This record gives sequence, C-alpha cells and structure tokens, in this order.
Amino acid sequence: MNKLLILVLLIIVSLLLVAGCTTAPGPAPNGNTKTTTGSPTTAVPAAVPYSLTLAGFSIDGFPGLHSGVVAGSPEKLLVLGGRRNGLHGFPDGHDAAKGPSFPKTEANDTIYVLDLPNKKLLGSAQVGSLPVKVANQFKATNLQYELLNGWLYIMGGYGPDAKKGTLTTLGYVTVVNFDKLTDAVTNKKPLDAAFAAANIVQFDHLALAITGGDLELLPDTSGVTSFILAFGQQYDGEYTPGGGLVNQNYSDGVRVFQFDYPLNSHKPSKLNFLTAVPNPPGTQMDPENQYHRRDLTMEASLDAAGNRRLVAYGGVFKGGRLEGFLNPVFVGSGSKTVTLTVNSNTTQLLSQYDTGSIQLFDNSVGSGTIYTTFFGGISQYYWDDATKSLKRDALNLPAVDGLPFINSISTLKMPTTNDTGIQYLHTGQTFPPASAVPMCLPAASPSPSPVPAPLGGTETKFVISTGIQTATDGVIQLSGITATSIVGYMVGGIASTAPYPAGATCASNMFYEVTLNPAQPTITVQLQAPSTP
Repeated sequence: MNKLLILVLLIIVSLLLVAGCTTAPGPAPNGNTKTTTGSPTTAVPAAVPYSLTLAGFSIDGFPGLHSGVVAGSPEKLLVLGGRRNGLHGFPDGHDAAKGPSFPKTEANDTIYVLDLPNKKLLGSAQVGSLPVKVANQFKATNLQYELLNGWLYIMGGYGPDAKKGTLTTLGYVTVVNFDKLTDAVTNKKPLDAAFAAANIVQFDHLALAITGGDLELLPDTSGVTSFILAFGQQYDGEYTPGGGLVNQNYSDGVRVFQFDYPLNSHKPSKLNFLTAVPNPPGTQMDPENQYHRRDLTMEASLDAAGNRRLVAYGGVFKGGRLEGFLNPVFVGSGSKTVTLTVNSNTTQLLSQYDTGSIQLFDNSVGSGTIYTTFFGGISQYYWDDATKSLKRDALNLPAVDGLPFINSISTLKMPTTNDTGIQYLHTGQTFPPASAVPMCLPAASPSPSPVPAPLGGTETKFVISTGIQTATDGVIQLSGITATSIVGYMVGGIASTAPYPAGATCASNMFYEVTLNPAQPTITVQLQAPSTP
C-alpha cells in the first residue's frame, strides 16, 4: 500500500494531471484538494493556502484544566475556573450526592499565571480568601468572559449556589483589574476582601445567568462597545439523575449589554441590559429553532464591507434531538441591538461542540475570505479513513449518543462576498498530534495506569501570539504573515481515549505551539455530507 501511495505521488508531481485520494502525512507543494468519492479530479488552486504544525509541551505545576477562563497574552496568560476532571457523566443508579456529574472536589479553585513561550508557571493562588460571591464565580465552569481595556469581565457560569449549597447558573458578572490580579498571583500578594474592594466590581442581572454560551465584543452603529452574551443555557440544580428539582432553559438567542464608566476610568460603574434578540425567543423543543444552541464555537469575523461581525459555529442540541447544528449564525451590529442571520449557504460538517479554532482573514485576492480551522472536538459526523468519507453513527443509548469525540483538523473556507462556505479535511493531521498525546487515568480501574487519549480539542482555547497582525480583534490577517511564524497556542481542553469513552476522559495538561507556514498549502479533502443521515 505504501509503495502504491509513493507511485501515485510521483505521478502527480511529474505529470500534474490528476489528484487522487491520499492520506499523505503532510502538506504537498501544490496543496491540491481531493473529493471524498475517490474519483480523480482536475488539479485546482489550494483550498487552504497555508499549513499548520503543532508542537506539544506541558508546564510543571499546571494541572489539566478545561471550561474555564483563558485570558491575556501568551507571555502573561491568566487561567481560572473550569474543571480538573474530564467530561461530565450521568452515572445511573446514583443520587446527586453519591454520583455527581460535576464533583465539587474537581472544580478548579486556583488561579494560574503562565508564560507560554518560555514554558513557565509564573504563579498560582487559591481563591478561598476572596469574598464568597467572587470565589464562587472564580470556581465555576463554562463561564463567559472578555478582556477590555485592562479589565476582565466574567459572566455567568455553572457554579456554587451559596444559599442552597447546590450548583446553579450564576446571575452576575465579576469585573476584575487584569494587571492587578496577575500581579497579585505572580508576586504572592493577598487575594482577599481588601483586594476585591480595590480591584473588583460586580453587577447582578437575571439575563446574565448563562452557561455554555460565549461573550464577545461588538460595536453598535454609534461606535459604543456592546457585550454580546450569545446562546447558551440556564441550568439550576445538580446535573445528575436524581439531582432533585432542576431548571433548564436555553437562551435561544443573544443578550446585549453595555456598561457606564466614570470619566477617565475603565472600571465600569453601571451595567445596562439593552435587549435580547430574538424577543420573544423561539420554542425550546422546536428542532428547527436555529438559536437553540449551546456549547458552541464563536469567533469574530468580517463582512463583505470589512465591518466586524460575529459568527457562531456548531453548538448542541436541537430541540428534542441529540443533534448538533450545521449552519453558522452571523451576529451583526445594530443601534443598541444586534441582527441575527442564519447562514443557510454553509454546512459545517465537523466539530460541532465548543472546540479549539483559529480564525484567519485573507484579502490578498478579491474582497476577502475567512478561514476557520477547527481542531478536533465533538462532532455530528466523523471522517472514516477506510472509506474516505464522512459517517454518522446511529443513536444507541446509553453507549452511543451519535456525537463522538474526533481528532480531525478541518478548515471552513468562506468568501465574504457570498458567505458560501466549504469545509476541508486536513489529510494526515490530527489534534492532538501523534507526537504529543495526553495521558488519562481510566475512571473505573482498581489500579489505574495512564492510557493515551488521542482525541482532543473539546473546550480547548486558542491564544494568538503577541505581535501577530489582526484584521479585527481575534482574526489573524493572513496576508500579514510573510514568513513561517508562531501564531499562537492551544490551551487545555478535554482529552478522550475513544469516540464514546464511557468515562475515560480527562482534563488535558498539554499546550500546543501553533506554527503557520504561509508558503506551503495544506493537502485537503473537500467534505461532503453522507447520503444517509
């Protein structure tokens, strides 16, 4: 088989006639795209005009974490909240006390400050001496957060309910001075009530009670910065069978906030809830309600005129169905509001659950193209290398829920002129790379030994390198990268031992340095949905 592959590659190079299906381990100079049918196709320009390489490493003193806050630059990266164990479960036959899906002992109660380029832990500090309301949010999971003008805004999240002693979705925002917090952690200064009084402000509002959504910044038509709390859900109670009375409601849209600031200060003095879009929201159990999604990947983007907008990729679950969403949703600016547009021209076939991703913009030809590269995650479909096609597993609970962990890397290419996207598989590449696979301890074993967890990307966060040119905040300007460059780092996430791991997952302690080569395209396969669902 290897000899046959070598022969095929020699024919491509020497004759430049056709490109057959291949699983070559790296990008080829011509970067040709293949189809998923196995049929020969005429050579075409590279679908993904860059290539990426990943180098894994760990940092002493930093545990595996996922679903927390990852904010700042690679040289001064702050990580707080989230969890130290793997994916939550639903242990049958247990009540919430005996078999919690979110064990309180695994909630991350420590703040870390990291230097990724130098692979160093700069400092760590526990949150227990902070006021209870602050500490509870700093220990929550699936938080929404954003850094603006030196202040870190942390909204919602699934965390401790101080009154009931259970878990709930927190209905408030904590705003903390980023530099003061990192300085305190790095230099072992007290994190206590006095620190909070000087450097933290909090605001309560029922509309802030969201977990598993995303928080992004978008200027309204007057230029004032709006905070967009997008999608997600409110879940109050223990996320466990037998957990007692619970409340679950998806937001079914986005919520728009702005803040007031004193003169010459970036510390907010007032929270202003502006609107929810759509209002009223859609029906919770309607499978065609495109806004009924949570645990999605959300990125900044640009429209055809070069204006900043947001785009929500994937997400779960359709009303009454264990399915992910395939059509992205654009969030555009309005006057103290936003517009929502479902992109029915584009089908996202891989990586529906919140996953590590890189957003790039290329305006070297025409009006511009957005490239979104996804790294593994949990997916509606998966790539079957034996048949060179996408497949979908039939639902067979409790073992198979139809949304497996994957390790495929893919890129969704979307011209801004028509927003018609096509997704391409990076052949021969995986996340994590085979050279740096995390190790997990199996949950059910009397004497567990670490085993490889080669399926990653879920809840992984990407941090852009300092000095990389951006088209808008969060979007790399591809045409500004003229030489091979480190463009950023992948941080944390959930590592899995199998597509349906039955508990064999863990929080990854791995980091991955991401290097982009703008002169070497990626070998890709154009993805096509299976003919049968």
